Amino acid sequence: MSNQKEDKHLTAVESLTGKAREVWLAGLGALASVEEEGSKVFNKLVDKGEKFEERGKKQLDEAYDDLNKTYKEFETKLKSTFSKAEGEIDDNLQELVHKMGVPTQEEIKELTSQVEKLVKKVDQLSKKVDQADKKADQAKDAANTTK
Repeated sequence: MSNQKEDKHLTAVESLTGKAREVWLAGLGALASVEEEGSKVFNKLVDKGEKFEERGKKQLDEAYDDLNKTYKEFETKLKSTFSKAEGEIDDNLQELVHKMGVPTQEEIKELTSQVEKLVKKVDQLSKKVDQADKKADQAKDAANTTK
């Protein structure tokens, strides 16, 4: 009987060893499947990430272009508004200065021109008067010497 017991025991050990080997092989098969499927899933995720990145970049570029366009329009309107305001302020200041009796640059230029002309005429008249005085002095001297 001990032989039968040993045979049963040997058969049980072989059976367990076979089962353990099958479990081991199943584990390796699962690991191989996960590796294959994991690589596929990883590659799919990379592809989706690239597409998402392209879409996001495109949306970001479009948003930037829209923002830039809006900024340029705002800048143009702002410059126009400031230009109009500047013109109105200049007009109002000129009107105020005129009401206060302060001459404009054009009026000052005109007055300066007229003063220069008057100075020239005064100089000419002054020379004529000096010449006339000299002649009168000479005539007086000549009359005094003849007496």
